This record gives sequence, C-alpha cells and structure tokens, in this order.
Amino acid sequence: MAVICSIIPNFILGRDSIFTAHDQLDGEMIAYILQAKHLFDGDLLPEFMGGMSKTALTMPAPACVLLFLGGNYFTALLLMQFFGRLAGFVGMYLLAGKVTGTRWIGAAVGVLYALLPFLPVYGLSQYGIPLLFWCVLQIREKKHLLLSYGYVVLFALNSSLVLVGFGLLGMGVCHLLWEGWLWKCGKGEKGRMAGLLAAWSVLLAVYCVENLRLLSQMLGGENLSHKTEYALGSEAFGAAFRRYLLKGGQHSEGYQEWLLFAIVTMVSVSVLLFLTRGERVLCQGKQAEKEDIIGNLKWFGFCVSWNVFFALIAAFWTGDGGVKMRTSLGALGAFQLDRVLWISPCLWYLAAAIGAEILRKLWKRKTDEKIRFVPGLCLLCLGVVAGVTGGRILLAGDVKSNIQKLRNPEYGLLSFSDYYALGVMEQVRDFLAEQTGKNQEEYRVVSLGIDPAAALYHGFYCLDGYSNNYSLEYKHRFRRILAPELERSDYLRTYFDEWGNRCYLFSSECPGYYTIEKNGFFFQDYRTDTAALLEMGCNYLLSAAYIQNASEQGLRLMNEIPFETEDSYYRIYVYEVCG
Repeated sequence: MAVICSIIPNFILGRDSIFTAHDQLDGEMIAYILQAKHLFDGDLLPEFMGGMSKTALTMPAPACVLLFLGGNYFTALLLMQFFGRLAGFVGMYLLAGKVTGTRWIGAAVGVLYALLPFLPVYGLSQYGIPLLFWCVLQIREKKHLLLSYGYVVLFALNSSLVLVGFGLLGMGVCHLLWEGWLWKCGKGEKGRMAGLLAAWSVLLAVYCVENLRLLSQMLGGENLSHKTEYALGSEAFGAAFRRYLLKGGQHSEGYQEWLLFAIVTMVSVSVLLFLTRGERVLCQGKQAEKEDIIGNLKWFGFCVSWNVFFALIAAFWTGDGGVKMRTSLGALGAFQLDRVLWISPCLWYLAAAIGAEILRKLWKRKTDEKIRFVPGLCLLCLGVVAGVTGGRILLAGDVKSNIQKLRNPEYGLLSFSDYYALGVMEQVRDFLAEQTGKNQEEYRVVSLGIDPAAALYHGFYCLDGYSNNYSLEYKHRFRRILAPELERSDYLRTYFDEWGNRCYLFSSECPGYYTIEKNGFFFQDYRTDTAALLEMGCNYLLSAAYIQNASEQGLRLMNEIPFETEDSYYRIYVYEVCG
C-alpha cells in the first residue's frame, strides 16, 4: 500500500511530476530513448553527439529499454519507479523475514527500503538487491530453484554491471571461497556449492553478453575515451571512511546514520547486560532459543562487516593512495570502485531488521524484570528512530516534491515537462521544418542554456550531450567551439578539460547553469567559434536567452518572437549558424 501511495501524486500530476534530473533526465533517460530507437540499428546513435557509438550511452538496466519502444517515455519512467519500489519492498520483506523469522519486522524495513530515493532509471541495480540475496539463500537451501535462477537472470538484465554488478560478483566470489572451505572441512555440501556457483556463473554470463560492446571497447583499446583526461581529486581517508560508512556514496544514500547508531548501541547494550547479569540469556533456556540469538548475531556481524569493508574500499579508492594508483591506469582509473556502496543500504536495513529481532527475543525471554525491560525500551526507541528515518527518507526524495507540487502548482523545482520543454520544442521543430523544408535528420543543432537532453528527447540531431564514455578526439574538436568562453572562466575551463562529461555550450556569464528560466536574463557578450561549429556540421543554435551580440558571432536570429507556452520554463530563441 505504501508503494502504491508513493506514486499516486505522479499519476495525478502526469508530466508535471518532478523527477531528479541529474544522472536521470539528463542522461540515462536519453540512453533508453535513443537505444530504443536504434535497438537493432548497428553500432551508432546518429542523434547523439554527431553520431556517437552506442557505448557512449550505456543503459543501466538494459531490459527496461522495452518499455521505451512505444514512445511514451513518461509512462516508461513511471513504470520503472513503481516496479523498482515494489521489488524493493518484496525483496526486503522476504529477505528480512527469512533471516529474522518475523514478518512484521520484514514489512517495516521493506517499506523503508522501498521508499529510499533511488533513481528509477537504474532499474533493479539497487531496489532489486534484497530479492537477489533472498534467491541466493533459496539456492543455497535448494528451494524454489526455478524461481530463484529466473530472478538471477532478470536481475542481470535489469541492472548495471559497472554500477553494482561487479560488487555483487565480488561478494559472490568471497562466498564461494567460504563455501569451498566449509566443504573441505567437512561442514558444507558439494551440491550447495555447485548451485551457488551456477547462480554466480549465470549472473556473470548475462552481464558479459549485454555489455559485449563496452567490454570489447575496454579490452580492444580502440576509440580512446575522454576519460583518459579525467583529473582525479582525492580526499582524506579518515573523513571519507566516516562519510561512506554513515551516509553512503553518490546515488546510494541510505539515510541510515541515526538508525545505525541506534541499532549498534542498543543491541550491544542489551546483549552485554544479559551476558553480565545473573540470568545470562545466552547460557540459559532452550538450546533452540540460544542458537536463534547467536545466529541473529552472526547475521548482524555479517552485514556490518561487509559495510565496513565497502566503506574502506571506497575511502581508499578516493583517497590519496588510491588516486595515485589510478592515475597510472589511464581510462580505467576513472572506474568508480566506490560504487560498491550501492550494496550498502540493503545490508544496513537488513541489519536494522536483525537488530530489532534480537531485541524482541531478549525482551520476550522469561527472566529478571530489571533486565528484561532494557531490550523492550530499546525496541521502542528503535521504532521511534525508524519512524524518524522514514520521515527523512520522504523529505529527501521526489515523493515530498510531488506532494508540494500538488499543493502549489508554482512549486519551483523543474518538472518532467519543464525539463524536456514539452510544448515548446515541438514549436521549434515545426518552425524549422516550415522554414527549411528539412527533416530533423538533415540538420544539426546545439543548445545554450537548455540541457541538450530536451532537444534529444524531441528527436533533434545534436552535436552536444552528456556522456561518461565518448571519444577523446570528439572532446578536442568540440573544445574549439567552447574555447572563447573557456578562456574567460577558470571554473568552466577546469570543469570541461579535467572532466568533460557534459559536452555542452557554456557561458562565462552564467557558469554552472545549464537550464536558464525565462526571467529577463540575456547574453550580453556570448562568444563562440562559429567556424568550428560549421566545421562540425552545426546548422542551428537553440538558446534559452536572447544573445545580444549574435550577429558579431555569426549567428542570425531566425524569429524575433521566441518560442514558449504560457507556463513553460523555457523561452527558446532559434539562431542560424552563418559564420
């Protein structure tokens, strides 16, 4: 019910819904749209950056491209959001329920996990991890094998190898080594290890098949990536470790720091109290009860240990030592090993469930009331902290923003419709068709003050775009267009030369702004290398603001009246590149 309620505002608002733009509307959505258009069309995306390789826009959940084949991109995104949250709830409910044996605890942490503000464009990369772990446990116990292996395939098809798959495969190797050691010592079963090895192999095989182009590019060394020019920044190991452990990494924030503190403190206090007082909970009572509590403590240690390990890896990779090592690896040094932190939220919320179960079992034991009230009180406090955590999750995600949008239609954040200039870009497309008699594939455009994603969404053939893996040669060619503005801004020069994922038109008059609202702002002295634009085949420049010195830059305003709608975010001016 909570999952359904969380997307009701989206159904009411429709395309006026608010979705996180960074790494979602500006990049991954465009990957799905263009890959769907050219699903069986060779190796190039003709609309993107002058016709870039498909590896420049790798889909994080490849099978989800099927949702985009019908052309209703908003519905596709909404379905990814719904099914992602549903998978998150069901997976955590089953996983926590299996480990703890208590359904209500599984349901509680399932709701919290499902509402975490993960980006839906990543498919099952985060939401689907708990269900994957549950399936691994089923395979280990030789139960529900068809369902479990089927989900392993489904997960691989709907998740990203480079974002989370490599970390899960690494965990799998460690677990297989552990199972092998148990079998060698006579404590494990050969058949159990064979089943787990089969699941791991299936996951690896599907990832390799769907990432064949990317792996070929990496191993073949062709089409040198612009990543070779990344300037890697470093941070202090200790500060990074604390941040990664308590807060998580980019796009993997679990909002677990208060919950983590409460779990570790309360479980430790309760267990130590029972161990040091007269009743000694782990030394008395039924053998089954003692084994259950010890088993829960082992699971708790398992979750915490892996998360500490992940935080250590991430802190090293982004610390001075890691960066020094990475600079010698070329494009491979740009690989974000710290993405292992994407697995952490699942383990933290599983640890929360286990902690609650330990407290529940200690509280239910028939023992000295002076001791028994402690875990009961801790369990109550943990419930309060969990409620506060749920509130923080709702405030951090798009659920809160969409509720605000329902209450106030003038709410400031860009909606889906605003970001993609729905109702405005269509006017631009029709105007150019009427004026030139050309179809979109017959001319090329660039955008200024408008994210190129808006033009790409509407089928324009663009020379600009957002990619984390495009040709270094193309970056150097595009830099000639930007050179006059980069020379006027140290920030923009560093931003493009040392990173460059955003191959956009920049302006020193508004550095860092890629979406300019229609509010009276205009470019007083915008500079570009028009000859370089023409050399790359650019015909038109779409600007979100009037360019006062356009004629001096070889740009001709084609229509004095800009294109807009009454409630549009953008006002678009169309300039012809004349030289």
